[in-house]
Amino acid sequence: MSEIETALFGDYHVTPTHTAMKEAMDLFPRYGDYQEVRRHALKLAFWPKRTVVGVGGMVGDLDWEEIKGMNGPKACELRIDDVIGGFNNLRLIFYAFEKDVIIDGDVMPRIWVISIMQKKTERFSNANLRIFSARVKIIRQRKYADYL
Repeated sequence: MSEIETALFGDYHVTPTHTAMKEAMDLFPRYGDYQEVRRHALKLAFWPKRTVVGVGGMVGDLDWEEIKGMNGPKACELRIDDVIGGFNNLRLIFYAFEKDVIIDGDVMPRIWVISIMQKKTERFSNANLRIFSARVKIIRQRKYADYL
């Protein structure tokens, strides 16, 4: 990709899973609210290349961090501090494979949005961590089995 294309489109193709889209539609039945969350998710196209495990940082005007407490491959959380559809403290959970692998003929590596939720406590519950881990494992098995 050229420098201009990278500046316009970012380094990643952001792909929501069906489950994440269903969660977003259930949480935000108003189309405008759903689109506002989608706009925030698309900022992940400009997510920096991961160089150090366990880091966080900024992507656009939002901050992100790897989720602590997950075993195996880790997902990350994108913190959305805006109030959208009456919900505050929203978290968009996403996963990026450890290597930049081109799949399905796409020219950019992918970031998978695996969940959207309102975080009500400081920590994720054990159930949340197990769900996120299972979703990451499914993506890895379906899309990256040849690269594991």
